[in-house]
Parts: sequence; structure tokens; C-alpha cells
Amino acid sequence: MNNSGVYPRGDRVLVKPDKLEEVTKGGIIIPEADRDKHQMAALTGIVVEVGPDAWRHSIETVERLINGTWKTVERRTTGYSEPFARVGDRVSYARYSGLQIDGKDGEEYRILNDEDITTIIDPEVDFTEFRKRERM
Repeated sequence: MNNSGVYPRGDRVLVKPDKLEEVTKGGIIIPEADRDKHQMAALTGIVVEVGPDAWRHSIETVERLINGTWKTVERRTTGYSEPFARVGDRVSYARYSGLQIDGKDGEEYRILNDEDITTIIDPEVDFTEFRKRERM
């Protein structure tokens, strides 16, 4: 449900980034400055809303000047065969991509280009930057 007050248009997608934990699984408290830095570089989130033109195909034409007139020499379909993600999917996206905004509900959101979404992720997959480091 979109409580953000932000409604993407065109090929944009609204994503609510995953919140980073304050304490790692190993019990290490993450300083607020580090949390904020890593939150800005978030890689995962939940799709909240999708613009009407996201993941649509388009037709490109290539025209050339032949004997003084422009003629279409090639037509090709570009785009996608199906949407990358749907509302409610947990996705990963390009680091630092999109526009970071605060919704009217006080939560942080990102407005992304549709092509910035790279994968759909199972909820059990951990993408956190703060992982337990093994001893050498």
C-alpha cells in the first residue's frame, strides 16, 4: 500500500529501501554515522508503486537521407518482454541510484528508473554490508 504521497510516472518505480540493522547478528553495535552512510548506499528494498510506462517496449526507427529524402531503413523493437518486478517484491538496484525522498508518512523512499532494478530477492537473502568477518 502506497502511503508515501509519491506516485511515479513514466518509467519510474517507487521503492522503500530496506532499513539497516542497528546491531549485527554478532552483537556489534553499528554507529549511527556508519548506518546513515550505508543506508544511503542501500541496495535492496520493496517495490511500492510502478509508473504506467515501466518495462514497456518501444519501437525505434532508423532513418537515412537517400537521394534527398528521409527514408526509414530499419525498425526495431526495444524494451522488455515482461516487468522486472511487481508491487510488493523485494528487489536489488544499482548502488546510489535514483532520487532519495521522504514521503508524507515520514518514511524514506527512492524513485528509480525501471532499468535500475537488477533482481528480485527472496526474503531470506541477506544483502547487508555489515557481515561477520572470518579470522584469517
